[in-house]
Amino acid sequence: MSDKQKQNEPRMGIIISMFPELHETFILRELVALEKRGLAFDIYSLQYPRDPITLDDAIRLSTERTHYAKLISLTSLSAFVATLLSKPVKTLSAIARVAWVGKDRPAEVIKNLAILPLTLQFWSEGQKRGITHWHGHWANIPTTACWYLQQIHGASWSAAIHGEDIFSKNQFLQYKLDDASFSVVCSGYFCNHLKTQLGLKTPQDVHLNYHGLDPRVMERIKDTPREKQSLKSSDDQSNDPQAVLNLVSIGRLVPTKGHDVLIKACAMLKHEHGLTVSLQLIGSGPIESELKALAVDEDVAEEVQFTGGLAFAKVLETLENADMFCLAPRLIPGQPPDGIPNVIAEAMALRVPVVSTRVSAIPELIEDGVTGRLAEVDDVDGFAKAILSLAKSAELSQSISNAGYEKVGKLFNQQNNIDELLELFDRYVPGQVLPDQSATVASNAAAVKPS
Repeated sequence: MSDKQKQNEPRMGIIISMFPELHETFILRELVALEKRGLAFDIYSLQYPRDPITLDDAIRLSTERTHYAKLISLTSLSAFVATLLSKPVKTLSAIARVAWVGKDRPAEVIKNLAILPLTLQFWSEGQKRGITHWHGHWANIPTTACWYLQQIHGASWSAAIHGEDIFSKNQFLQYKLDDASFSVVCSGYFCNHLKTQLGLKTPQDVHLNYHGLDPRVMERIKDTPREKQSLKSSDDQSNDPQAVLNLVSIGRLVPTKGHDVLIKACAMLKHEHGLTVSLQLIGSGPIESELKALAVDEDVAEEVQFTGGLAFAKVLETLENADMFCLAPRLIPGQPPDGIPNVIAEAMALRVPVVSTRVSAIPELIEDGVTGRLAEVDDVDGFAKAILSLAKSAELSQSISNAGYEKVGKLFNQQNNIDELLELFDRYVPGQVLPDQSATVASNAAAVKPS
């Protein structure tokens, strides 16, 4: 193919707050899947990564496809001044609209205005790269960046919403999504909220699109016979003092993940129910020292292992060897909420029984007693009892692991979900994202599922 033909191909610019982000592997998976479908794209990260990059695909994409820059630099300020001089009315109008429409959230107005020079720098770089459409991940700053490019330069853009700050009053979010070509959202719970509670002019342009499972998970499923996932019961532990109930939790060490609830539940299982428990907490984050102190206070410091971040292959191996996967998310105003944590879907796909909380979109995947166990948010006793119910009954845990495997296979099929996303690009921005071969795939895909 000639250089001229390549220049004429559509190319997407993907704006993300930070790439890669440890707890956003679902975005990484989607990008890898789109890359395999032949889509040309560049990633524009508004911040530099804060965590070590351990995943091979993340290392490759951050090196080969991602553009980084300081928030304020001579280059970004030059881009701002050049745009202001060439398009003064549109630039000043966009600034005024951000300030006026978002006046109910003054702190957010400052953040939204602060990224304008960097956004215009990315536009300039994107023009050189041949970007024909922009796609923003998360509801906050990245979609503002895309919106700026539409208002000032007439660019087409779309939004991928993952639950970031959609439940608090946010007039500017409604304003932005009304201007987007379309939006996708990763759970029915979030999708329904956007469609019914934001007062959008065209709610029909918001679509449900679940995240797909990592292909490396799918590869391991074939080698995971159902009969291997049988738990030790508390009676077995009474007869065998060496028997250990192996629990695993994966997630950034932040308050929304509820790791404190799990640590307290482990203490209850140890001290009140006499179980020998081992918990591995995989992940890093700002409250690690607090959680370690809590484990000491609850007298389970020896039972709780903080592994830090692990390579994905090691994560999967740890999951496969676990008796249960446990995560106790909670919603905290002002902090990023969980929709359906991807690690829950991965554990279920590997036929590992899951215990979680009845919050947000998790019940879309976990039906209590059928495809997993659910406890109320911050209910330590209820969470411990949910774990205990599976530890006591190998039959229940086996039934749940099999049903969970079937459920996640239906909702989180990467191939089907990417087909749906490609169809949306082809429907709303034809010729702006998909190369010819991908357009064919999209046009032949099943119709987008009702949302």
